Amino acid sequence: MTTARTLLRAALAAALALVAVAPARAQDEGKFDPTKLVTPPLRRVQVPKPERYVMPNGIVVFLLENHELPRVSGTAYFQSSPLWVPNDKVGLTAVTGQAMRKGGTAAHSGDWLDDRLAAIGASLGASVSDDMGYGGFRCLSENVPEVLGLLGEVLRSPVFPDDKLELAKVGLRRSIASRNDEMIQLLIRVALESVYGKVNPYARKPEYATVEAITKVDCQILHDRVFQPNRMILAIYGDFKAAEMKKLLAAKFGDWQKGFAEAVPPPPVPTETKQRLVFAPKDDVTQTGVILAEMGFKASDPDYAAMNVLGQALGGGFQSRIVNKIRTERGLAYASGAQPGADFLKPGVFLAYTLTRNDSALTALDLLRHETERVTQEPFTADELKLAKETVLNGLVFEFAEPSAILFRSAYYELTGYPLDFLDKYQKGVEAVTAESVLEAAKRKIHPEQLVTIVVGKEKEFEKPLDSMGMQVERADITIPPPPSKLAVGAATPEALAQGQAWLKRAAELAGGSAAWAAVKSVSVDLEQTLTMQGQSLNLTTSQQWRLPDHFVAVTKTPMGDMKQGCDGSGGWVSQMGQIKDEPRALAEVRKEYERSLFHLFGSPAAYQVQALEPKTVDGVAYNVALVKSETVKDWMLYFAPDGALARMEYMGEGMGGPAKQTEIFGDWKPVGAIRYPHGTKMLMDDKPLMEGKVTSLKLDLELADDLFKKPSQ
Repeated sequence: MTTARTLLRAALAAALALVAVAPARAQDEGKFDPTKLVTPPLRRVQVPKPERYVMPNGIVVFLLENHELPRVSGTAYFQSSPLWVPNDKVGLTAVTGQAMRKGGTAAHSGDWLDDRLAAIGASLGASVSDDMGYGGFRCLSENVPEVLGLLGEVLRSPVFPDDKLELAKVGLRRSIASRNDEMIQLLIRVALESVYGKVNPYARKPEYATVEAITKVDCQILHDRVFQPNRMILAIYGDFKAAEMKKLLAAKFGDWQKGFAEAVPPPPVPTETKQRLVFAPKDDVTQTGVILAEMGFKASDPDYAAMNVLGQALGGGFQSRIVNKIRTERGLAYASGAQPGADFLKPGVFLAYTLTRNDSALTALDLLRHETERVTQEPFTADELKLAKETVLNGLVFEFAEPSAILFRSAYYELTGYPLDFLDKYQKGVEAVTAESVLEAAKRKIHPEQLVTIVVGKEKEFEKPLDSMGMQVERADITIPPPPSKLAVGAATPEALAQGQAWLKRAAELAGGSAAWAAVKSVSVDLEQTLTMQGQSLNLTTSQQWRLPDHFVAVTKTPMGDMKQGCDGSGGWVSQMGQIKDEPRALAEVRKEYERSLFHLFGSPAAYQVQALEPKTVDGVAYNVALVKSETVKDWMLYFAPDGALARMEYMGEGMGGPAKQTEIFGDWKPVGAIRYPHGTKMLMDDKPLMEGKVTSLKLDLELADDLFKKPSQ
């Protein structure tokens, strides 16, 4: 046993010694070395050759069979033009496209289509954009005849019912209300306006007024212009026999008569840009967005492949120059990138951008400009070029992994006037790109002396003045214009103004008199409220302190925690879920709230111009109705009960993602000091219940210190 134990110890010692003195390569032989991993190159995208033919009515058809799965998909493109949308009806394309599908046809309503397509596991869509109309479907092979027929109905004979038109408008209003919320989208929008021109069809944006102006007739006219068979390019892919599909298409679309397919005019665009700095103030952000932009080019340009490689190397990923310099090396960027500036139907816009802290905005701008100018002066390194080319080519492989994607792209090429082998030629063009050809393309396409600089952010926190950048500073207004009034009210006569003023003064007298209301300097109120949204109810308790007119603080207790918001007379803030942030709009909102408050309305009735209108009956009660003329409160209506008391008011306010009519209903008036105050309130939004509350405590003229309204410390 002793000998065996001794031998074992000796063997272990020898093994340990061998490990200790073994060469490093012996220790590493079993380890995985990622640097030695060899990945085969991705194969080039294989472009299938679909069958192409033209129907007698002008529909161009691409067919590509694939019998791996029992399903079929199709895409139809139609030429259009943004010039067909008037300036006063921007948004018409979006409304038309959505209402086509959601509104359905004379034979099948949009709701019926939803139910039927869901029952058979199919989908069907339609849309309209600046340059084209679109229709598409997916379904099982057995349902192709039915779904193609439904697609034909939607494309050929939509009915645009009023309720679906309004639904489409609601979506647009919401997008308008939130269009300044996302920084990159805002930056790009301002850049397009700065390069194309604000009223150019490619830079226009819908406003509340242009959306309200859209009618059913407008949608029908645009539809009839765009959706013609002799504008249609149709691609169908999947489990079908070509001969049978041709018969089916003839049955579903063959009787669609050619229309007058007028030439699609290309909107003119500027040929070059002028160097300047465009600044859009946005005070509710902690980061600033910076973009360098200029007019780009069309994808038919010989530099298309080289510029796409340049865009990738300059700002297309974590290894790109902009990201490396501004984000990785300097730690100044939240996001950075570049777009080469190509589009298929029009010259695109070259963009190089970065998001950074407000106090490093102009430093980041200098770095962005330096890296952008450098690509026009010196070539990319061999490693930079290799990585960029591989990324572009590999991206194509994944983008066109399915033959259907290539087929639908071929249909798009047909629509836009590009050769069907454009994708194959583009791949070869990228493969042939060299550092020298990229540099030469950059010199032709990027002009540092013409770059427009766009900055969106909080100017007072910039590390140096904008004027120090050595460029003309042009200030852009990104505020969202309010919606137009929906009230059809004639001019006020002296008699109507006198009557309206008399009604308001009578209501003030019934509530304690204007002198008593004007004497109130501060208010402290506790409320119990029930919020109703989407069929759900939520109980809240709120405590508010208001030093009139513009010092306000409120704490609302919710099941998700407390929310505190305030305004100190110069700016606002909100505190929720452990986060405290500025709310720049709070001061304007508090002042607007004061203007329509009972304290000001009853306290200074002579300060308002009140126009008596025709009486109106609501819920069986006949009210005297008056319009209050105001620059800040839109569509402000007062309803006076038969006894003269103020019973309700209506005005245009902010809804869930857009403007909405808000109605306040007053009840349970009780004396508090020298005034009578409504202790029961209801609020409606677009005539639907939103909030019901009751006052549990009301105190007037307390001493409210300045510190109460200050933004809390972190």
